[in-house]
Amino acid sequence: MSGKKSSGAAASLIKYAILTLYAAACLYPFVWMIGTSLKSQMESLRYPSVTFPKESWHFETYIEVWNKLNFAKYFTNSMLVSTTAVIFAVLIYSLMGFALARIDFKGKNLIFAGYIALILVPGLTVQIPLYINMVSLGLGNTFAGLVLPMINGAGPFAVFLFRNYFLSLSKELFEAAKLDGSSLFGIYARIFLPLSLPVVGTIAVMNFIGTWNGIQWPMIILRDRELFTLPMAVMYLDQSAFKQWNVLMAGSLYSVVPVIVVFVLLQKSYIRGLTSGAIKG
Repeated sequence: MSGKKSSGAAASLIKYAILTLYAAACLYPFVWMIGTSLKSQMESLRYPSVTFPKESWHFETYIEVWNKLNFAKYFTNSMLVSTTAVIFAVLIYSLMGFALARIDFKGKNLIFAGYIALILVPGLTVQIPLYINMVSLGLGNTFAGLVLPMINGAGPFAVFLFRNYFLSLSKELFEAAKLDGSSLFGIYARIFLPLSLPVVGTIAVMNFIGTWNGIQWPMIILRDRELFTLPMAVMYLDQSAFKQWNVLMAGSLYSVVPVIVVFVLLQKSYIRGLTSGAIKG
């Protein structure tokens, strides 16, 4: 008995040691970013691998970057893009997931399989067709042209989670609501959508973070600096011949803090949605 306890303790110790090392490896880039932002320009070039300043700490870089970045404007742009993408992704794909889970029609399994197959398609392979489509529709360098492909990209995984979660709910609940005279949309809006809040939280977190951090598609579709998102503004923050890594890292910190706040606030819903959405396929 004691042998089993000791082996179990050893296994737990190894597991926690591995997790601790993994957590440290994940946190190190963030800590390095903070440390570099506190260095002078010369020190950030002279000692790039040193985490924190060896000479002096320069907190004034944050004030300089705040004034230079025009944070409020680009923060508003990023927030508008991210929240719009999240709202439409939740509304559109929860409706589709409900239809695939609870409405019988020909070809619904084929449609679902097609959406699942899209998860395997690399986003890079559709950048050129997307750009051609947006420009052909007159949506190049526009807010709509920026957001619509982001909403579309959220589809496969969102449909997968919503459909599986709605399948996990009691079929008797759906039948009882129909017997009470509720319409299909009424059942969706008053019963199924409120019950799917964990999945809504997961989709909201994933798409908010993905849209907020997205930089490749905004760089392709946008030309007007007034429409730039915050990560794009940070990228163009330093145009000097020698990179001011302290300035770029301070700007990156301003860009990443809203994402961290959103994840911390919604992390419980995010985890519940991932687990509950995978209950039934």
